[in-house]
Amino acid sequence: MQGAFDRRTTAEQAGRGVDLRGRHAIVTGANTGIGLETVRVLALCGAEVTMACRDAQRARVAREGLIAGAGGRVEPSRIDIAELDLASLASVRAFAAARTASARPIHLLINNAGVMLPDRRQTRDGFEAHLGVNHLGHFLLTLLLLDRIRQSAPARIVNVASDAMHFAALDEELTDLNWEARRYSGWRSYGSSKLMNLLFAGELNRRFGEDGVAAYALHPGIVQTELARDQPWWMLPVGLLMWPFMKGVDRGAATTVYAATAPELARAGETIYFSDCAPARTPKLAGQAGVAGRLWQRSAELVGHREQGQD
Repeated sequence: MQGAFDRRTTAEQAGRGVDLRGRHAIVTGANTGIGLETVRVLALCGAEVTMACRDAQRARVAREGLIAGAGGRVEPSRIDIAELDLASLASVRAFAAARTASARPIHLLINNAGVMLPDRRQTRDGFEAHLGVNHLGHFLLTLLLLDRIRQSAPARIVNVASDAMHFAALDEELTDLNWEARRYSGWRSYGSSKLMNLLFAGELNRRFGEDGVAAYALHPGIVQTELARDQPWWMLPVGLLMWPFMKGVDRGAATTVYAATAPELARAGETIYFSDCAPARTPKLAGQAGVAGRLWQRSAELVGHREQGQD
């Protein structure tokens, strides 16, 4: 272990002593919150980092602020920006095509971006937003980058999930993923998308673990970020009461950095889900045989991705 970590551990502490020089990381949703803090700490560790963001202007402002606040510890050349809108499969494909057109390796893919919405909304491709952004956008992105990631091994894929997965509404057959036949629940839909993040990590390990690719999922904690900005007005008093007990982004990004850098996690084992930089409990469904494989197949069908060897 790098150290005795717990919920008070900061991202800098989780990455202390890690040398990422010569390594390239991609972080989605990197212009704010724990995504931006993850970029900062990976860059402090010497990594080159691509901030994959929907709003390039906001990303540029965030990048400038990060560099200015680093006191010369982060070289500007280490951080670049690329547009990526996970609510658009066309944008995901364009982003991936640009990455694979270059010879640049990809050693770390941090699938950090996400939405948490109280009402049913749709992506540009007609998917329920939690399914489309939190899972399918990252699913397609990862698959399109997988060849380059495997070529760059040892490599890691880190999915920022949530303990909200314990409220997921998924069943073994993965029926009605798009919430078309059921009464919609924003919280359960969000939880379902976070459970999909975990299932996806598990199936990545099953398929590609022997290729030197380790995948993990994590719960960052309840963090003071913009994730809850779309919640209804009547939730504001609850948020204000909880605010003093929430993690700051410095601690909220710790488990992401731990999963991405801890030497003992170089090869994925039985434990792939973490909270507070330690193994965490997962829902029963996550351990049931075949569910992750079915989710992979169903997701590939939904995004129109044909894998090699398919007719």
